[in-house]
Amino acid sequence: MTTAETARCLIMDAAGEALCDACLALACSVSLAEMHELTEELLTSARFQRRDKCVSCRHTVPAVAYSAKKCTHCSRPVFPGDNAIEAGRDILHAACFRVLASDESIRLSRKLNQESRRLIEDARRQMREQRGRQSGASS
Repeated sequence: MTTAETARCLIMDAAGEALCDACLALACSVSLAEMHELTEELLTSARFQRRDKCVSCRHTVPAVAYSAKKCTHCSRPVFPGDNAIEAGRDILHAACFRVLASDESIRLSRKLNQESRRLIEDARRQMREQRGRQSGASS
C-alpha cells in the first residue's frame, strides 16, 4: 500500500474526524512536507474537507476530514464500496434496509393476525348464536 493510500484509509476510517498532517506523517512514517503534499491532493476530492482541529493530537491546526454520507436509518457513515442502497436522496446500509423492510412485513403480519383473530371470534359468536336458536326452537 502506498503512503497516499495509507493516509487516505486512515482519514476515511476516522470519517467525520479530522487528522492533521503531523499525525498522519507520524502514522505513515513520512516527512511532514510529503504528507502536506498528499493531503493537499486529497482535498481536491469532493469528500475530503479542511478542518481546524486534529482529533488525534487535539491541536488547533489545519486538518483533513472525510465526510462520508450517513445511513438514514443508523446514522453511521456509508463508505465507498459498502453494501448500500440509495433511495431518492436517502442512503441506507443494505442491513438497515433489510431491517426496515422486515419491520414493514412484521407490522403487516401483526395487523393480519389481529384481523384473522377478530374474524375467527366473529364466526364463533355466530355459531354460538345459531346453536342457541336451534336449541331454543327444539324445546
